[in-house]
Amino acid sequence: MTEKRKKWLDAVEEFRKNVNAVVECPNCSDGLLSITDVAFDELDFKKGGERILKCDKCDKCEVVLYRKPPPNWYSKNSKEN
Repeated sequence: MTEKRKKWLDAVEEFRKNVNAVVECPNCSDGLLSITDVAFDELDFKKGGERILKCDKCDKCEVVLYRKPPPNWYSKNSKEN
């Protein structure tokens, strides 16, 4: 596993623990990552979905599939999204 890939996996873990974590972008090391959770079923978001990590500087994205989402899953999303 490359060092950059490990940093992405570490970022995923940080956000799994704390959706408000401040995480540096593993791609450019210049920007910060933000997350967006996209549910498979917006009426039942506990079914899981995808968590998108995106850098605010280089726009690099990584997507994590959650079939068994963590406790903080979808907590940053509003009901309107």
